[in-house]
Amino acid sequence: MATSFQKAFRTLIEADLKPVLDETPDKDAPKTDREALAGELEQTTPEDFDVQVAKRPEEIDPRKVEQIKKLQHWIHEFNEFTKFLNGTDSSSLQYQLNAAPEESLFGDIARSEKKKISRIAADLSAMAEGLKGYLLSANE
Repeated sequence: MATSFQKAFRTLIEADLKPVLDETPDKDAPKTDREALAGELEQTTPEDFDVQVAKRPEEIDPRKVEQIKKLQHWIHEFNEFTKFLNGTDSSSLQYQLNAAPEESLFGDIARSEKKKISRIAADLSAMAEGLKGYLLSANE
């Protein structure tokens, strides 16, 4: 049993669909999906998508190569020192200070200097990341 709202709604929907259903198909319209797809695709070949590869200069300045190697070494050393300061293994400074008993010399150092050690390690890591940016720009 349909309510008056349902009847009115159905009447509106049928009225909206009737012009769409009554339309006759266009004579030029493709009969199949394949025909429609073929009509929409551009006529291209794989060669249309080929690009010219940028050529590297034959000679790279030896000073630049030396500086890049030195920069890579600095980044490596910064990362190693950061691991020494604030690493998670038992050889790191922070680990050894935190593992020390409270009443020992290392315990005193840990209480007063652990934030400073973490800050220095974070700053050093940030410096290494900044140098990596220069390294990337040098490779262009």
